[in-house]
Amino acid sequence: MTTAGRLSGRNGATPPWTAWKTSASLIWRWAVLALGLHLVWEIGQLPFYTVWEEAGAWRLALYVTHCTLGDAMIATLAYLAVALAWRRADWPRQRPWTGGIMLVTLGLGYTVFSEWYNVYRIGSWAYAAAMPRILGIGLTPLLQWLIVPGAMLVLIQRTRIGRSWRPSPAAPQSFF
Repeated sequence: MTTAGRLSGRNGATPPWTAWKTSASLIWRWAVLALGLHLVWEIGQLPFYTVWEEAGAWRLALYVTHCTLGDAMIATLAYLAVALAWRRADWPRQRPWTGGIMLVTLGLGYTVFSEWYNVYRIGSWAYAAAMPRILGIGLTPLLQWLIVPGAMLVLIQRTRIGRSWRPSPAAPQSFF
């Protein structure tokens, strides 16, 4: 078979860039889903921070944008770490429980550090009196990294969103 024939996918051969393209698409979809769900969570937890009482609408919008983008970045990096560990970009469909546990552990670990550092070390933000705390860390950010990734995995498993995570028979399973 010629190189052109092999790369074009004729005779059952799959082009080598297919795995990269598929994986990049899955990563992008994960990031967009994370962005949307974390945005909803960030808006919902605003009353548990002092910025809710102290800031105007513009500062609140900047705060929510900053935190949502940060959460989406953490979620995407955690997704990539799990994908690298399992050597599968489609882990949300193929290994949702084990991958989900790894993802939640990474997200919670970073959140505990970030909340401690930003609240107690450098004072970037503060908790309102209404914020319940566990060992000094706010409950809502901890719940965020239990509930949001779980909701993402449920959406991927049970809705049309997850169809893109199903491996096609002709495509390679991983680019890692």
